[in-house]
Parts: sequence; structure tokens; C-alpha cells
Amino acid sequence: MNSSKIKNKEAEKSDFSDTATKVIGVVGAVVGLLWLIGSGSKKEEKMMKAPGQDGYIVRRDFENSAKDYFKDLRGKE
Repeated sequence: MNSSKIKNKEAEKSDFSDTATKVIGVVGAVVGLLWLIGSGSKKEEKMMKAPGQDGYIVRRDFENSAKDYFKDLRGKE
């Protein structure tokens, strides 16, 4: 009887490790897929030459507050 109990435990351990391996594989695939989707969804910002400076700035930020941009550029309050 002991040998059949040992065989059952070994089979149970084998089933558990097979299931664990499959679960880890599925989780890894889902994480990889989500990472790919997340990294591709970033929208590129439109850039423009910074007025009065060398370099570039985000166009949306400038268009939202051009007055503040020039105020900051001149150092006025």
C-alpha cells in the first residue's frame, strides 16, 4: 500500500508542476502582450521651434499658454 501512496504523491507533484509551468507561461505571455500594447500606444507630441530660444518645445503647451511662455521667457511676473 505504501508504494501506491508514494506513486500517487509523485503523480500529484508532477501534475502540480505541469500546471504551475503552464500558468507561469500564460501569465508571461499576457504581461508581454500588455507591455507591447502599452508601449505602442504613446502618441508622439508635435514639436515646434521655441520662439526666442534655440531648441524645440511641445506645440500643445505653447498653444495652450503662449502668453505665459513669453512672460517666462522675459522673466516678468
